[in-house]
Amino acid sequence: MVNISIVTGASSGLGRDMAKLLCKEDHIVYAIARSKDKLLELQKECSKEKGKIKIISGDLTDYKFRKKLINQILRQDKKIDYLINNAGFGKLASLENTELKDIEGMYALNSIALQHLTQLVIPSMKKNKKGRIINIASVVVFTPPVYFTTYNATKYAVYGFSRTLMYELYNTGVSVSVAFPSRMKTGFWKPAFKTKRLNEKEQKLSREKFSKIGSSSLPVAKHIVKKLDTKRFHILPGFMPRLGYYLLRHIYFIGDWSAKRFMIPNIKKLTKEK
Repeated sequence: MVNISIVTGASSGLGRDMAKLLCKEDHIVYAIARSKDKLLELQKECSKEKGKIKIISGDLTDYKFRKKLINQILRQDKKIDYLINNAGFGKLASLENTELKDIEGMYALNSIALQHLTQLVIPSMKKNKKGRIINIASVVVFTPPVYFTTYNATKYAVYGFSRTLMYELYNTGVSVSVAFPSRMKTGFWKPAFKTKRLNEKEQKLSREKFSKIGSSSLPVAKHIVKKLDTKRFHILPGFMPRLGYYLLRHIYFIGDWSAKRFMIPNIKKLTKEK
């Protein structure tokens, strides 16, 4: 029986890679994002794969769109097997220099939309006694970088929400896992560095310096798809997530020393923070 999967934030980066890999695995993938043009490109790239990409473009911060989205999928395919909540954005700035609209926007997309979509799919999954919810958090849950205050908080929220939900869904046939990617070279950093303190050239240079140690999103996507049916709650794709989980989350002074000694001065320079 064909699996029906939803991947949010599928127009680029990690979401796009996961959607393509699932399509190769013969899933019917509902690829969700705001950019219809990028989703159409994804659909075209996957047209010869075993599975199928179905695109739905819209704003996930709009609760009406979220309800319409899930209702449409259930009406067309009668079930949802996998929900991968990947959509999100961050702003790299001190809290005092973060605009309120960005604080509200990060919570709206990274946390509220994720929770609402999960809430909407649970009834049909429980009815079928089968379903997987994979929420994309971040290694920042273990080693929070400075000047990423609100983004970090939204990812902590993803972790706390998912861990509690795991217990709620015990013995229902529906399970939850959380993935903790580390820094990746994706389009995520373009809006992250978009700030009044930096002109376009400075934004580009800062993005390149900050993301140069990041990995490609494809290996991360492959790891998550490989662990699609894992019974483990934590999905740790790569060395840094495993290091963060097994070491730094228990030995806090290492993270504090690293932040004060290296991270704060480096990011201050990149973002022109005082």
